[in-house]
Amino acid sequence: MLARIVFFFVLVFSSAAHAAPPAQLFGKSVIVTWTETRSQRHVGEAEFYNVKASHKLIIYISVKGRTFIRQMNQVNHVGSGKFDQVAGQRSGPEVARTPSFSGQTMTIIAASKGGAQRRIVNFDAGFSSCSNGGGTGFEAGKTRIAYSPITKKKVEMRSVSTSNGSCTVQSGNAFGGEN
Repeated sequence: MLARIVFFFVLVFSSAAHAAPPAQLFGKSVIVTWTETRSQRHVGEAEFYNVKASHKLIIYISVKGRTFIRQMNQVNHVGSGKFDQVAGQRSGPEVARTPSFSGQTMTIIAASKGGAQRRIVNFDAGFSSCSNGGGTGFEAGKTRIAYSPITKKKVEMRSVSTSNGSCTVQSGNAFGGEN
């Protein structure tokens, strides 16, 4: 059943025409944080181990409506890593992420072998504040394999528990530089 749900979300959000970001978000950054507790191993390793990872996802919508994404990951006692993307384009071995907008909601799907990660951001009526939720789904009987910007290796996950964290909207480009 979960495999069908993951497949449905991946199919719908990857094949549907993505609505343009709402004009109220032009020139603004959306900053989303959450933590994950995962059972994982590097591909090829024998044993799974538990990690707690912190994530920060910054989505900047330029004054022209172009969307830029930065995700930063940190695992205590291991290190941190990040990747930058223009919406819908891959960043090295990382999967492509494209925010999809519908009404007061932005959804970001990162599909990879064996599953997908989904973040949902809900905005208030004026697009001045937000809340977020999401999680990771797995195909039935499969593990999810994704690239780690921390170790620069592929990681195989067999379970992921996610907290909803925080969400803020701020004026300007959170990456720095011009709008």
